[in-house]
Amino acid sequence: MKLIGRYLLAGLALRIAIALLLPPGYDEAYYLFYGHHLAASYYDHPIMVGLWAWLGWQLPGDSFGLRIPSLISYTLASGLLALAAQKRLAAGSGPWTAALTALSPLLLVVGGVMLLPDAPLLLSLSAVVWALAVGLNWGWLGLLLGLLTLSKYQALPLLLCLLLWALSNRSSRSRLFSWEGGLAMAGWLLVSSPLWIWNIQNGWISFLFHSARTQASGGFNFAGPPLFLLTQVLALFPTIAALLFVGLLPQRHDRYSDFRGLLRWLALPQLLLFLLLAGRMQVLVSWLVPTWWLLLPLAAERLAQAQRKGVGWLKPWIWFTALLPPALMLIAASHVRYGFASSLLAPENDTSKELFPPARLRSALRAQPALWQKLKEAKLLVGQRYYEPGLLALALGSDSQATYTTINNDARGFAFWRPKDGFRGKGGILFRLTEPAQGNKEAEIEQRLGKLTPIGVVDMPRGGLPAQRMEFFSFAAIAQ
Repeated sequence: MKLIGRYLLAGLALRIAIALLLPPGYDEAYYLFYGHHLAASYYDHPIMVGLWAWLGWQLPGDSFGLRIPSLISYTLASGLLALAAQKRLAAGSGPWTAALTALSPLLLVVGGVMLLPDAPLLLSLSAVVWALAVGLNWGWLGLLLGLLTLSKYQALPLLLCLLLWALSNRSSRSRLFSWEGGLAMAGWLLVSSPLWIWNIQNGWISFLFHSARTQASGGFNFAGPPLFLLTQVLALFPTIAALLFVGLLPQRHDRYSDFRGLLRWLALPQLLLFLLLAGRMQVLVSWLVPTWWLLLPLAAERLAQAQRKGVGWLKPWIWFTALLPPALMLIAASHVRYGFASSLLAPENDTSKELFPPARLRSALRAQPALWQKLKEAKLLVGQRYYEPGLLALALGSDSQATYTTINNDARGFAFWRPKDGFRGKGGILFRLTEPAQGNKEAEIEQRLGKLTPIGVVDMPRGGLPAQRMEFFSFAAIAQ
């Protein structure tokens, strides 16, 4: 237990350093407003990320404050997963599980640094795995499955995999069709009911949004799955990814086989599903995070077995994997913030210049007192893209009491947060980032907002080189 605790603390320290260095991402800036508009569910995600955002917004430290809930929840998730491995897999699997959660770049950044739905997803998923490992009453398990459902829509295929596992296992099948299974179903429905009620009230818009993303414009792209898998291997870090694939391989039957089978039942169908989807559509790098998370205990068990056997490759594997991923992550996060490697990269290929810490924008705005005062007094601030309002809100902080929205046709949740009159009769300020290029859309925007008057431009250089710019325009009361 002490060793698990040490690995959890080491992982937390690394993630705190990354969270302090890494500027807020576009999705984080958007999810900030989930916390401002708490609801039973949202256009593209269930409620849990909104609760994380609300809690983070109450804490000091702009984007770092937003990330504190993810920092804490990932530590708890890692601990629960390690305890499950310690309970139901070979001796030594628990500490190795905790170590792997602290080292894989993809898992710890997506699930344990940034404000993303994956943070509550991994916590609730780990709680479900732990509950199954210790044999928790299925009534309680149903409540945990409800929380899993409220974390991310990706929980739905996980629930289907869990149901198939229960049907395939004799002892679980008998429990499934007993009063205990009914209690679990009732608990799941009760806890997850906000998601279903909200979607019923809004025409199942969330399911329509996500199903539309799977529609292919052409045939199957056979290069898609291997290329997607390659990006996953690199994001996980190759030495960790190799162990995860080894974890999928069968082992001789013993008293740990049932739990290994459970983890494979939950992980393998998802892996195959998203590999197939990669041939039809763009699959985001984070979508396989729960799959790899479920395979961590199996990879950890392989490490524990190798340690007992004293195999020769283990020591160099440990040194390479323990030192290189943290170093690379800290270097990458430092470059995103400070741009110290900009001279080595072609500007058109270095998209990290698009990101900036809120303090940099705040400093640039305060350097123009007239613009700063107009922003403080504005009642309506309109971003040209759906993620831009959050970036400005983080920079202005409590100095602004404005309402934020977007003019973009891809308004996401902002379409639900607007008043019924669409801000008719209100004037305000339109703002936009110049990177990535948005094109000249003034004529189109003026049809909706009225005449735009330029009122300022702020530059946010990074490392002494041009990086990001934000432009501002005022508009009079909206007529329609």
